[in-house]
Amino acid sequence: MIMNCHSQTHTPQTGNESSSKRKVALFAAVPEEVGTWADRVNFTGIGRENATKTILSFINRHKGEDYIIINMGTVGSHVFPVGTILSIDEVVSHGSFFNDFKMRPSQLPLPEKLKVPHATLFSSDSFVDPSVYTPEKLAAMKAAAQCFDMESSALISIADAEGIKYVSFKIVSDNLDVPFSVWQERVTSLAVQLDEFMGKVLEALGEVEYIK
Repeated sequence: MIMNCHSQTHTPQTGNESSSKRKVALFAAVPEEVGTWADRVNFTGIGRENATKTILSFINRHKGEDYIIINMGTVGSHVFPVGTILSIDEVVSHGSFFNDFKMRPSQLPLPEKLKVPHATLFSSDSFVDPSVYTPEKLAAMKAAAQCFDMESSALISIADAEGIKYVSFKIVSDNLDVPFSVWQERVTSLAVQLDEFMGKVLEALGEVEYIK
């Protein structure tokens, strides 16, 4: 039986049944972003340094295993309305701790009803709003991508270096026009919408085993 966001039931498995399942490692920054998925998600904390530590520890625990990483959570966007779910098809990184690069996440073969807009994500060192960045820097960032978060470049760069398939779905929480406190107010309600979508995505993959 497939576990989705409406079920916490674990069906007993024999060794042969377990080996036939696709192993999935869910990653997100904080529990507020994922609602009912929380018990199956590896949480990084906010920021690229936290994300780096978390994924390296995870990879060390699961050496030799075949699995895919699915990163879920929230992003800011100056292009898409709040509540839009996005499939990330490119990650752009700039910053003092990472070399500039562009990387392309994998895409899942999903049915047409689950297709969502694709976007380039800019991975930043801080929450993106006008109080943090100068108008010139903000304009340059907006020209490079359609959405923003603070963990993706760390996750995808390490997954790529280790040869691990990486997929990312994000929901827009703000339009780069509000402070972090507003994100905190919105994130729980947005998690309900993301929960429902991710349940359908994971169901489409077939038999899944979540690993932490």
